[in-house]
Amino acid sequence: MKRREAIKGIGLSFGALLVSSSALSILQSCTQEKGPIWEPTFFEKNQVQFLNKVTDIILPKTPDSPGATEVNVPQFIDKFINEVYEAEDQQNFAKGISNIVNTLLERTGKSDIEDLDADDIEPILAEVLKKTKEEDQKIWEAYEEARLNETAIDADILNYVTLNGVRGLSIYAYKNSEVVGEEILEYKPVPGKQEGCIDLSETNGKAYSLS
Repeated sequence: MKRREAIKGIGLSFGALLVSSSALSILQSCTQEKGPIWEPTFFEKNQVQFLNKVTDIILPKTPDSPGATEVNVPQFIDKFINEVYEAEDQQNFAKGISNIVNTLLERTGKSDIEDLDADDIEPILAEVLKKTKEEDQKIWEAYEEARLNETAIDADILNYVTLNGVRGLSIYAYKNSEVVGEEILEYKPVPGKQEGCIDLSETNGKAYSLS
């Protein structure tokens, strides 16, 4: 399936995600930052390239659509976690990233996080994120139970929660970026009257942009 067609279909699964004023303001601020090197507010500096690579694997550049780093998805994730996540979730996210990086370095025999490439990262993404709906539910139940009881969170569970968070925030930021909103989704700068139920055939199958 082409990226353009896939993004059109994201509307049903992610379009209902709450669009808070804080999230949109973060998105807007991220449009000012350009380039592969940027100053993180939550991640460690040596983790920036890793986050860039992960998000570009999740949302790679194609002939008809930009990649995640081209629309500043990593910058959004960094700022969103720093400004929106609760302290406990920030700590768990940071630990999850460290777990994943250490696992990758051990598997590949590489010594530096910056040496990891897409071929190194893709297998662990597939391994961790390929879960059934039932498995996903059990993982989140175990995660919340550990948080509630203030017990140690299993490394595999933490890895899943962390990478699942990266994936969800990546898609949210990508879908709501200015470029994707105006060039890939159905975009109306000045919406007309409110219509609660519109046949998607009227928009050639495209979800409406929230940008």
